[in-house]
Amino acid sequence: MKIELLNTPLLSPAEISDLAGNLEAIHSRTLKAIERLNKDVATKKAEIANRWKSANIDAGDKARIAEQETLASVRLIKDNAQAELDGLLKSAGPAHSALVAQRAFYDSPVKVLTRAALGTAQRTAYLQQLAYAGPSELGHLAQVAVSTKNEPLAAAVLSKLDSMPSKDRPVSAQQLAAAMDLPDFKKVAEYLKIGENRLQGILVAIRAWDSGRSSPINTVSLALRERQIDRSVLEVDDDA
Repeated sequence: MKIELLNTPLLSPAEISDLAGNLEAIHSRTLKAIERLNKDVATKKAEIANRWKSANIDAGDKARIAEQETLASVRLIKDNAQAELDGLLKSAGPAHSALVAQRAFYDSPVKVLTRAALGTAQRTAYLQQLAYAGPSELGHLAQVAVSTKNEPLAAAVLSKLDSMPSKDRPVSAQQLAAAMDLPDFKKVAEYLKIGENRLQGILVAIRAWDSGRSSPINTVSLALRERQIDRSVLEVDDDA
């Protein structure tokens, strides 16, 4: 099997957490900026309406002039806000790109287990002990690794499995990696969800501001995505 080698830095879960946190912060700043801008619009509309309410002119002219002034004032607010919102969106781009690039390293538990304890004396010692292990012994040690959550042992078993013919393997690499329930794999999966959801939230918020109305479909979609994030997986990191 041939693979394409990518010139992409491998980040740790902590570094990926920082990227997701950066996107959350930008998302929060975006929502606060748009909330402030909406208040500015509401204030300006009220100011114009109150000013023309007592004007001694025809009611139709009064409504038309007030509407024209309101439209011009809102457009000015939007024009002045464009640079700020563009800046927020542009600052989210690099963090999101760097986050998405990590999928290549964390899209399967097998890849994460392959890197576990890489280069350590413990994994090397296990590999030496497994050099002549047969299917039965290897199957039992795979169970031991899962039962004790011993990642160096599991990684060594995985290496041995990879060198065996498929028909002789007592367990598949996918089964072993999935059974290990790797914290790094689970955490990164949630960080990726958070990053993707926050970028979409930024885009939806800015589009709603630009158009002057929100999309119920987009709002529901974001809410559903948010519900798919398992925050309990990240509680240890949040406490830290």
